[in-house]
Amino acid sequence: MTVKLSISVPDDIAAYLQSRGNTSAAVTDAVRRILPEARRERQRAAAQAYGEFLRNRSPEEIEADRQFIESNNDIALRGTEW
Repeated sequence: MTVKLSISVPDDIAAYLQSRGNTSAAVTDAVRRILPEARRERQRAAAQAYGEFLRNRSPEEIEADRQFIESNNDIALRGTEW
């Protein structure tokens, strides 16, 4: 599916796009090149926020998480023979 858009760009960009055979393809290629970087930036920000959250937990919260994980492991492995 495609969507037709009308945009305004600076003169130098307009000249470049007009020199290309397929303006839509040129714009699509350019935007797709920057999308992964934007995604990585969001992932970095989320990882930073999560790290900050983990650093600010109390010893009681850390112990509660450890017990929760151990309980889940016990339930998941019940009846499993190694």
